[in-house]
Amino acid sequence: MPAALGPRHARSARLWAAVVLSVTTWTSLLFAILHGGPHPVDVLTTVVLGSFALLCVVLPVRRTAPLSVAAPLLGASAAAWLDLATADAGVTGQVFFCLPVLWAAVQLRAAGAALVTAWTVACEALVVLTLLPLQQALTELTYMTAVLVLTAVLLVRAVGAHDRIVARLRRQAGVDPLTGLGTRRVLDDATRHALDRAGALGTALVVVDIDRFKAVNDTHGHLAGDAALAHVAGVLEARCREQDVVARMGGDELAVLMPGCPVEAAARRAEQFVAAVRAAPLLLPGGTAVPLSISAGVGHAPDGSGGTRDLYADADAALYAAKRGGRDRVGRVPTRSG
Repeated sequence: MPAALGPRHARSARLWAAVVLSVTTWTSLLFAILHGGPHPVDVLTTVVLGSFALLCVVLPVRRTAPLSVAAPLLGASAAAWLDLATADAGVTGQVFFCLPVLWAAVQLRAAGAALVTAWTVACEALVVLTLLPLQQALTELTYMTAVLVLTAVLLVRAVGAHDRIVARLRRQAGVDPLTGLGTRRVLDDATRHALDRAGALGTALVVVDIDRFKAVNDTHGHLAGDAALAHVAGVLEARCREQDVVARMGGDELAVLMPGCPVEAAARRAEQFVAAVRAAPLLLPGGTAVPLSISAGVGHAPDGSGGTRDLYADADAALYAAKRGGRDRVGRVPTRSG
């Protein structure tokens, strides 16, 4: 099934498809019971739509995308079937045509919502043109078409705007505004993914801390401290592979995740980071050169062994070993065995 027709969020779509189908079918059946007993068509429709609603709930989420598109199409078809079987072209017979369009406009992508709206209008046309005089049928069809199309357009645009805002906020939440690096959340997600897919080379994490960062702030001001963080971030990024993830963990602590990197290679690259920062002092706007240095700790998970917490703990322990050893150097701890 083309992705453009599918649900925006599969889990939500299948749940609400089941809810809408169940509520409408049982409402129709109850109404029929209260007005002289259910017609066999009512019972059959309830069984079919109820079974479909059950499928939406019990099947795995990954297999319910086609059902999410079929559900409103089936709902509109069922409404037309019931109207024709009971010769009901009044308000009670047509009101349920609104539900498939409402549901599709909120839960499906724009192409899917357009498909459902067009199908629902066709079902409405079949009912009124079959049961009503031509003039009245055309009037009813015109009004219903206008309502259904406008409802779909307005909701699709509103939901689309909401999704764009959410996506923008997620992007902003994933980028540290000072350094332009990824945030801790981005690093956590990338680390879990790397450990899940780790090969024979394993996954390395280098945690970096700017030495005597408080002294930079106290001597040159907080703007200089911010510039130092951004400067070190740029030095690290310039020496990373495309698949590496550079992130700000918080404060003056940065990290470089290296998927598919053996521990010895990670240690060499950490040494390169330390040397590069030492060789590139920060130049302030007034021309003052501020020498900087970093301490780095290397953690390594061979074959994806251990978890995110273990890898972070190893890198942190190595970082503090580097600090205890005099700073401006790389620390390491024994590699965890697989």
